[in-house]
Amino acid sequence: MTETTANYDEPWKAAISEYLPSFLSFFYPEIHNKINWKKPPISLDKELEEITASATTEKRYADKLFQVWLLDDQEIWILIHIEVQSQYDREFSQRMFIYNYRAFDLYNKPVISLAILGDENPSWRPSYYEYGLEKSHMRLDFSIVKLLDYEWQELSANNNVFAMMVMAHLRTKSTTSNLTEREEWKWLLVRSLYEKGLSKFDIINLFKFIDKMMALPPELQQNLESKINQYEEEQKMEFLSTMEERAIERGQQLGQQIGAKENCRQNILDLLQMRFNSVPETLVETLNNIEDLTLLKQLHLETIRVNSIAEFEELIQQNLYGEN
Repeated sequence: MTETTANYDEPWKAAISEYLPSFLSFFYPEIHNKINWKKPPISLDKELEEITASATTEKRYADKLFQVWLLDDQEIWILIHIEVQSQYDREFSQRMFIYNYRAFDLYNKPVISLAILGDENPSWRPSYYEYGLEKSHMRLDFSIVKLLDYEWQELSANNNVFAMMVMAHLRTKSTTSNLTEREEWKWLLVRSLYEKGLSKFDIINLFKFIDKMMALPPELQQNLESKINQYEEEQKMEFLSTMEERAIERGQQLGQQIGAKENCRQNILDLLQMRFNSVPETLVETLNNIEDLTLLKQLHLETIRVNSIAEFEELIQQNLYGEN
């Protein structure tokens, strides 16, 4: 992911994991009111992996699976999917059906399927999947929420953490081609976290979700962080002054990536040296200019298979520039 590519999936999954009661209260209040919240929900990540791995659709992705108990002590599983594609997915309903029946097939548990549609097509509203002939018929109905339906004024007045998630999502979508505007909206949303009177824990969590979703290039991110630091100084707060810690964390991640690239390059050169006795300086320079870690790993594997330095150099050219 590049510096300015929006990240929808991770923040949504993290927010749902941390705030499931708030999620259901905001999007599905009728379901929320039927659950016994005195029994903590259980996140079923391993079971979800098994369900999606067993699916036969090309696209295998669902978000979260939870085990909850109703007020009458009945156990149910809740399968939640966040769909953030800009265009409709013709296989979406089928995928919802497959995940639902696989969950029931593998674990013999009653499953309800919920979907959050974050796309930009107001007319795309899949809510069921069916097939059959004559009196033989199979159908799954699933509940959907369309983020486009929410009014900004109502979201702004709502203190539920998912009101903020919806606002961040909508403004991230609308500023895809205008990152300066995205930075302005991001600052307005972050500042509103303080003004809503949320707890320090919620402010920090929501900031992490918004920060990851509304990705900015370095110069705009630095501008945002300067605004936050100044605001906290003026308000005598230190909620988000953990910027330094996050900067260190990002630096560590970047350092790990750089280290992995250097290690991969060196492994390639060592193998070539061992197999062919010498490595031209031009090849060393070419490898040093490759920043794609996936390509470097692929080349590392090819180092074992090639029959000559020339063949390896040709392989690099094909991967970098394509076959002419």
